[in-house]
Amino acid sequence: MSSLTSFFESDFNTQREQWENALKAELKLTEVGNKASKKLITGATWPTLSLETKSQVHLNANENWKKASTTYVHLDQNEIEKALTEDLGQGVRNFFFSGPDLNETKWKLIESTLTKFASPKELEVFILGGNYSSTAFKVVSNIISGQKAHDLGGHSVQELALLATNFIKNLGTQSEVYLGVYVDSQFFHNIAKIRAAKLLAYKILEESGKKMKLNIVGLTSMREWTLFERYSNMLRNETAVASAYIGGADHVQSAGYNSLIELETEGAPDMEHVERSRRMARNTSHVLALESMLGVVEDAAFGSYHLESLTSSLAEEAWKLMQTMVVMNESELNSYLEKETAVVREKRLDMVKTRRHVMSGMNDFPDVKEHLKLKLKRPTLFRVARIFEELRLSMENVKQKPTVYVALFGEYGALNARLNFVKNYFELLGLTVHEPGHSELDLVNFKKTLSERKEDIIVLCALDDQYPTIADAVSAVKAQHKYIAGKFEMAGFNNLFAGQNVYEVLQNLASKYEGR
Repeated sequence: MSSLTSFFESDFNTQREQWENALKAELKLTEVGNKASKKLITGATWPTLSLETKSQVHLNANENWKKASTTYVHLDQNEIEKALTEDLGQGVRNFFFSGPDLNETKWKLIESTLTKFASPKELEVFILGGNYSSTAFKVVSNIISGQKAHDLGGHSVQELALLATNFIKNLGTQSEVYLGVYVDSQFFHNIAKIRAAKLLAYKILEESGKKMKLNIVGLTSMREWTLFERYSNMLRNETAVASAYIGGADHVQSAGYNSLIELETEGAPDMEHVERSRRMARNTSHVLALESMLGVVEDAAFGSYHLESLTSSLAEEAWKLMQTMVVMNESELNSYLEKETAVVREKRLDMVKTRRHVMSGMNDFPDVKEHLKLKLKRPTLFRVARIFEELRLSMENVKQKPTVYVALFGEYGALNARLNFVKNYFELLGLTVHEPGHSELDLVNFKKTLSERKEDIIVLCALDDQYPTIADAVSAVKAQHKYIAGKFEMAGFNNLFAGQNVYEVLQNLASKYEGR
């Protein structure tokens, strides 16, 4: 196979030198180029401020006007007609259904309801994990994607390479094909990823000599979604949908904020949340596609060195990896994916555990008042937040939860940041953290306070240079678990500090309360 670089190289006069000089003068920079760069989880490094790109290519979508969509994860048989009729009336024309939730009875009701629509040929129904058909409207149940790499926690290059491999292995006489690309909360990365998927597909068609209509479907990635702080999932969905439209996807899935709870937990879902969740998904798609008209501009990313560089990088690396995958049989490919994605999963988990990747509400800034009391199903895809969710849910089952007291010594204003750090730390387990609202400046009073506290967990909080001063007073601490905020070492106390493995510390604590 020929090089992908040669495929999309083209002459394009960017007047780079004049623009670069103007930018240098404006930003008062002596060197630009790779002055600012970002390292991806793939190991590749690319500039966040780019003054050049190896290549540029214009990638058009099939239709500029995109259709509004919504997603049904849990659909009760009695609500099918009402729910679908309402969504049709609100402009939804793309319907995404979770295949495992469907059965023949439900499908007949869905088909009957959608067939009553004045123009059923306008509708497109996507079945995620199932196989259904209709003669009244288009049903897509054979989306080609890199789902296995995505669900195992792999990075974008692995997903795109598997997508290309599956596309090659499924090339036939079909006149139309649907390619699925998973989009998450990484806005610019999503745009480049969808463009890279198009480049790969065009290259494969050129190499094979085949012609067919390509449809890119932006699929919701729930790898960064959370059970707690579920409303944050609205923001994640909005980012994914917007970037997919701008990236040039022909169809974009919009999922409700409650979808993850419906997928991963047992028992009947809260219908109030289910209905509101669907409505928000529908409105998100409607506003971004039809009111904001994000899909109207053809290939809005074209000419952006930043996005062109990332597009080229993803496409090139995926093309190389695809040539390794495409010669493997199914068993070899599965083993290869398991091994390679395991490395990426560990990187993702390490970033979350050490809070280099902050997930609001999950590994930092939790809502301690939120109680879900959920029973989790066996996971079907890798999610980085799940390990923290399992810890917190296990603590919800503890009858006598431990309480935390933060003992402050020194100027209160100087300790505010450290105090909030400690509170966030233990609130990740849903624990109540008590703090006096003031700090002690007198050692005698401080020691007396420590001796009187009845909490299970005591945390000392002072400035590093003040810890030697209170070393004698800490003998009064009678708590089962003793911690100190910062890296100052004190016998019998565990340290809490930024950059440490937060999950490991909390897991050790939670394990002592299992079954209580």
